[in-house]
Amino acid sequence: MRSARIGPTGQNDDTSDGDGEDIFTVDGPARTVDAPPSADRTGWAGRSRPTGRGRRSGRTGPDTVTWALAGGLVCAVSLVLVILDDRMQHWFVVPVTGCGVLIALDVVACARRRLDIFDPQALLGLLGLHFFYLAPILHVTLDHWGLFVNPPTEWRDALGAMAILNLVGLLIYRWLLSLPVRGRHTAWGPQLNVSRFYLIGSLAVAAGVLAFGFEIVVFGGLSGFLAVMTQGRDALSGMGWLLMLAESFPLIGFALVLVRWREVLARRRSLVVWLLIGLALVQFMVGGLRGSRSNTVWPMLLALILVHLIVFTISRKALLVCGLIFVVFMYVYGLYKSAGVEVIDVVRGDRSIEEISSETGRDLPKVLLNDLARADMQAVLLERKRHGEGDLGYGVTYLGAATLMVPGWLLPERPTTKLVIGTEVLLGPGSYDRDNGQWATRIYGIAGEAMLNFGAAGAVVSFVPLALLVRWSRRLYRRARDQPDLVPKLLAPSLGVATVLVLSSDLDNIVVFLLGRFVPLAVVVLLAFAVPRRDSGGPKRSSGRAAHARVDLRVLH
Repeated sequence: MRSARIGPTGQNDDTSDGDGEDIFTVDGPARTVDAPPSADRTGWAGRSRPTGRGRRSGRTGPDTVTWALAGGLVCAVSLVLVILDDRMQHWFVVPVTGCGVLIALDVVACARRRLDIFDPQALLGLLGLHFFYLAPILHVTLDHWGLFVNPPTEWRDALGAMAILNLVGLLIYRWLLSLPVRGRHTAWGPQLNVSRFYLIGSLAVAAGVLAFGFEIVVFGGLSGFLAVMTQGRDALSGMGWLLMLAESFPLIGFALVLVRWREVLARRRSLVVWLLIGLALVQFMVGGLRGSRSNTVWPMLLALILVHLIVFTISRKALLVCGLIFVVFMYVYGLYKSAGVEVIDVVRGDRSIEEISSETGRDLPKVLLNDLARADMQAVLLERKRHGEGDLGYGVTYLGAATLMVPGWLLPERPTTKLVIGTEVLLGPGSYDRDNGQWATRIYGIAGEAMLNFGAAGAVVSFVPLALLVRWSRRLYRRARDQPDLVPKLLAPSLGVATVLVLSSDLDNIVVFLLGRFVPLAVVVLLAFAVPRRDSGGPKRSSGRAAHARVDLRVLH
């Protein structure tokens, strides 16, 4: 039985952030547990924590200290803002603060190490604190609003009305998350044939590289490719499947490297940093150049979670640094998306960032309030629906999203999409005109899209599937964190991030994310499943040290 040593993981054992700590670190007291049988069969003896068989999780939820900290901190911030800013002396602060308290519970739990930093509930809590609490306040204090036809006469009333719906929805969300987890917490069923995973994964990477090479040839070489990606993106129409195949190979290759050389990477953490930098550059080249930040941002987040689950624990300090880099990238890339190659003028010193930001309208408030939140958008939708503007979709936008990637020759008559329904609500009845290019290309978030289909009630009900998705993705993530099997470790990151993105995205965005980030790696994993052999003589009882091998979980070797 080969032994493995690596930092223990679990609900309360994340890396300490004390002074002098390496940003990527492995820590925790040495301890021994019985080695899982899968470690002997597959050669994988990764990061695991014994969970016990047959254990049922009781009702879970924030404790009194977490409630006190979340309520005290959020209410204190709101009180200070009300005192300092006359614009905050409005009733909308009350429901917004209530939303802040309910979602800040998960942020506080993560800070207190009661939630893993990449737990889907913790990630959604971090995004939700900005989404439900900070964004509405920043809209008012910065007086920053999106461009709308006939905006609300009093934005604070519109934000307050939406905050009331969010407050009711978050109460439902918290109740559903607190329900006990039923079923046995058993080991993951399918086992991964690692050798087959290397072979099939390598073939998938080769296919992606060939698809990317085909793109370059189609556009007339590297210079033509760069020209299309930066200035002629209309030429990409109808190439969705080819683009997805070409953009999938960097992350699959990264996963192969992590699994194949996990022991070396655990000892030499600086190599992981260089791997992440290389992944960012390659991913930006194959997908980021065409004006989509998500083609770079989300693969990098998935890569961090894969490192966290397979190689070593990533500390909160590292996550904070990555978060700052994320915001800077979103801002700079927003300039590139609007200005194109003119951004190079900043590097040359011919123009300043302030000049390009002013010309394109891409500033930091736009990143924080329009790219990372939907407060003003959802407030406008609710006000329009309250006044009966626009027809309800009754689920048609979800059907349109589900058929988004179906080829036109297979489905010539497309269902109505959110482009039609959203345009009719935002710009007025009869305003959608595809021939003349008049439509609203907005992202509404899960509650916003639900309002397009079912009105205000839909916004509240949308928190039910959100909570169920969080519960399901958390269960898979806990398997990946606590058990040594590779299958959940490879699949949990994409499904967890997709669940978090549901809050601020529409269904068509989630479909594209899953097809581009989850399906390629999932297919590789599925084809690499090992078929267990059955002995004709029936199960044999192991004896001796093989049945009770001890694994010291601290540093891989």
